Amino acid sequence: MTVIAIIGQKWDNSLERLIKEQLSKTYQITYMKNNSLSRFGKGYELLFFESEKPEIDSCDGCLAVLKSEGILPEGINTRGIAVINSDRIEQVKSAEKTGIKTVTCGISPTSTISFTSETEETVLISLNRSITALSGREIEPLEIPVRKNGIDTYTLMSFVALRLLLDDYGSEDIGKLY
Repeated sequence: MTVIAIIGQKWDNSLERLIKEQLSKTYQITYMKNNSLSRFGKGYELLFFESEKPEIDSCDGCLAVLKSEGILPEGINTRGIAVINSDRIEQVKSAEKTGIKTVTCGISPTSTISFTSETEETVLISLNRSITALSGREIEPLEIPVRKNGIDTYTLMSFVALRLLLDDYGSEDIGKLY
């Protein structure tokens, strides 16, 4: 089972919605938020816990995905990986302070994940340099067209980062995040 912390404001449900709509097609999701627990989907189990300010002290190798307003807790294990917004200086500083390995998402082409074009309906998300998925597979730079469906660009980039880290894309799935 893989443990994933979603860190940020309670009112922002965009990432949770993507997890339920997309990841539950291939994973069994256990999602903890606001003292409630829900389960959906079938397959390899992913445990998500969402909190504005989680207390993480023993999540060895935990994956953390920060929402646009999230900040990494100081006690997070540095053997984990954090997906952060490189355009938010508070997130960059919190990641530097903990020393955790990061996958940065932002408008800058120096970010690990950015976007190369955007229309009203879609955004072309770009993996700018190779990353190592949790499976150990090396994911080479690529571009993935994604429908917005009313979701902000950072959330879409962080969700693509999550899927890449989970090694969730097969060659036939690239570009099918709709």
